[in-house]
Amino acid sequence: MQPADKTIRTDPRAAVHRDGSRLRRREKGHRSFWRSLGVLGMVGWPIALGSVGGSFIGRYLDARFDSGIRYTLMLMTVGVMIGCFAAWKTVAQNHD
Repeated sequence: MQPADKTIRTDPRAAVHRDGSRLRRREKGHRSFWRSLGVLGMVGWPIALGSVGGSFIGRYLDARFDSGIRYTLMLMTVGVMIGCFAAWKTVAQNHD
């Protein structure tokens, strides 16, 4: 049994391919990890603000017209839908 030789070189074609892909990832315009993370952070805010905003307006209308929680639920749902649409547009815009 021979000891393992630690000086074995990898396939030069694989090394060139690996280095080329690293260089392409560094090119201007390529999406980085931090940019992708920022887009994910931008997705949650429209949904959260839409639902909270709809809830506050609905709560005000329910208190004014003494209608239980009818307006709160309706406007919260509308706020979530608008927030999801805005988040979808943000992702679609930054996807290219």
